[in-house]
Amino acid sequence: MTTFPELRAMMAKHGLGQKEMGELIGNTYLTFGKKLRGENEFTFYDMLKIKNYFQEKGEGVSIDSLFFDWNFTKVNEG
Repeated sequence: MTTFPELRAMMAKHGLGQKEMGELIGNTYLTFGKKLRGENEFTFYDMLKIKNYFQEKGEGVSIDSLFFDWNFTKVNEG
């Protein structure tokens, strides 16, 4: 299963790669990639910066939609 599908969709929609997203939250592209794969965790500060960035781009996203809803859906489909 793909991790963080909504975040990945927003990144693709806006033409952003791991390098740009890592810079946004003050990480390297390698660290951001590990977070995106679920090997490391996004901090609340990371989530807030990313959510605010996409909201400033006019997207109606929330921290839940970007970082949590996909995982709860997977668990509930069990």
